[in-house]
Amino acid sequence: MQSRSFSETLAAALEAGTVEHYRDAALYDHEYGRRRDDVRYYRALAAETRGPILELGCGTGRLMVPLVRDGHEVVGVDAAEPMLERLRARLIRLRPEDRERAEVVRGDFRALALGRKFPLVICPFNAFMHLYTRDDVERFFATVRAHLQPRGLFVFDVMNPDLRWLSRDPTRYWARTRFRHPTSGAMMVCSTRITYDAALQICFMHNRYERADGRGRARIVRLTHRHFFPLELEALIHYNGFRLERRDGEFDGSPLEPDSEEQICRCRLR
Repeated sequence: MQSRSFSETLAAALEAGTVEHYRDAALYDHEYGRRRDDVRYYRALAAETRGPILELGCGTGRLMVPLVRDGHEVVGVDAAEPMLERLRARLIRLRPEDRERAEVVRGDFRALALGRKFPLVICPFNAFMHLYTRDDVERFFATVRAHLQPRGLFVFDVMNPDLRWLSRDPTRYWARTRFRHPTSGAMMVCSTRITYDAALQICFMHNRYERADGRGRARIVRLTHRHFFPLELEALIHYNGFRLERRDGEFDGSPLEPDSEEQICRCRLR
């Protein structure tokens, strides 16, 4: 049997790293449910801009549900059906008048055609980092251009690359964390191993979940992220038809610094 080519192996790894992390939506919510700084930021942004919102990469609704509760009309788009199932279940529990302001769309945000434009388009919590190639980036920005009103605002956030973190020993698992699984109730231990391909600028993460009592087999969940360096990101924004209006390094409005963890980009059409 002929071995797979490098391109086939890479494509398979990217596909796994794009979907596996989002299959267990309950665990996803458990891991990120306490992340609130970005929720406060985008809620304030929505109050400032008003009007309908398009959220690209809405996941389980960690951000979308608060926005809807605030009185905003939100169209949420995501490719992961398990995440959207959990989002729909959360929306059902809202008041009817809130629920009516929410629309859920399953789709690839590189190839979206809703036939309408929004004053605010957002892509929160590193969803942009699943754009692995120049073609992915260009198709994504084309989607945003097609759905953003002429004077509208496009805002997204990605991690600011940390070369110390990306240079960790790729043969070792680290950051062991104990937690109780939200569905099974079993005590679990999670640890992470990463391999960073500097040529591709892609970090391949392997999250290992195992029972704390040592029973059963460990489960490996893959996650991949393309890292965008600040000047590179600024160029991509410019050459895809946008003007970088402002870039912060934290969700409290702090400027981008060398040790900032985030890049929060506010963009408008040129």
